[in-house]
Amino acid sequence: MAKKSWVSKAYWGFYIANFIVILIYLGISWWLYQQAPDRIPVHWNTAGKVDSYGNRIEIFIACLIPLIGVILHPRLVDRKYPESSGSNISTKAAFAVIMVVLWVVSGILPVMVYQWIGSH
Repeated sequence: MAKKSWVSKAYWGFYIANFIVILIYLGISWWLYQQAPDRIPVHWNTAGKVDSYGNRIEIFIACLIPLIGVILHPRLVDRKYPESSGSNISTKAAFAVIMVVLWVVSGILPVMVYQWIGSH
């Protein structure tokens, strides 16, 4: 068995962290859900003004975005490319970056809703 590269080990960490992020976002969303009125903003225009409202249950949509990271399982990459090959390492590095981007994007809605609740 080939020795795992540091990128493979780090990627497993990102993969596990993805589940932790999902649980944290579920907790934050549940807390926001309890605080939010029946209608919440779900879209802002380029000037930062609310231009669309939705039901407060839509807060949980942000929790679904990191689920995309679940399909980026490390073993799928290992089946396609040999361990420690350049393709394996670069694919795992790219997938790790994608996961971080998904975390940031999914965190935007709860933050915006929290700010909106605080101002109303």
